[in-house]
Amino acid sequence: MTGEFTEITPENNRTTLIFSSNSNQLQERRITDGENPISRTFSIRLLDNGMIELSSNEADEEFPRIFHYEIINDDRFEIGNINQNDPENTIMTFQRN
Repeated sequence: MTGEFTEITPENNRTTLIFSSNSNQLQERRITDGENPISRTFSIRLLDNGMIELSSNEADEEFPRIFHYEIINDDRFEIGNINQNDPENTIMTFQRN
């Protein structure tokens, strides 16, 4: 799956995920309460059983994080809680732009 997807739940338009077509990279852009949005890049590795591993080069993330994901159709998917400020079992839904 490639392209740009915007969060529709739990908070509409808070996070945009951009999946690159030339690499296994994911760029995250998140609107924050401050003046500057957060922008991070992750390396993606698909695991068995509907899980995905995201590795970031951020200094505060020493280890890859593993999340549940489910592709609903070509334009929509769900992923486990990538926003650390949400409750633990939050499922985020994204829609293709």
